[in-house]
Amino acid sequence: MVVTNANRPASLRERKRLDAMKRVQRVALQRFREQGFDAVTVEEIAAVAEVSPMSIYRWFGTKESLVIWDEFDPPILSAVAHRLATHAPLDAVRDALVDLLDDVYDRERDIALDRARLIYAEPALLAAADRNARALRTALAEVFTEDGEPTDRARIVAAVAGSLLEVAVDAWQRDDGRRPLADLLTEVFATHAPLRDGAASTVEFA
Repeated sequence: MVVTNANRPASLRERKRLDAMKRVQRVALQRFREQGFDAVTVEEIAAVAEVSPMSIYRWFGTKESLVIWDEFDPPILSAVAHRLATHAPLDAVRDALVDLLDDVYDRERDIALDRARLIYAEPALLAAADRNARALRTALAEVFTEDGEPTDRARIVAAVAGSLLEVAVDAWQRDDGRRPLADLLTEVFATHAPLRDGAASTVEFA
């Protein structure tokens, strides 16, 4: 999760830091893909990326976060909050994800696929991704609550939204990114209506 404030433009210093983090992440993903996650050290990544190991730990915190990290959570939360004036909570999440993530995943398809494949292949990364997903669900619940949803309902809707996002991304990476993520997000989020009504979903994924 990016530490910049989503409500103001990033400063030049923040943009430079984000650019450096992306460069380090690209190096890490290449090394992990070629040698395996467990075989590569943070010190090796730092040497190749020409930064200090201390900088990597300061930016990412853990080796797992070199894969898990992305810059999307604050913009998504801001976009969801903006849409809640005219959208139901799940629809607000869906539209925010389609607008923000699909463009990025299209432009950075190879990096996004590398990240997703590594996450689903490595138990340590999957556990870290689960923790990150819980943090996102908590943040979404707070956004819903601030918009007036009762606390319990906000938590439930946030949990559903987070699960639907995970299903869409998993389907996307298993399909090698051939289908646009926007299409998968739209289809997966469409399942919440029959699930709410107690009917079985007819949507199928590879």
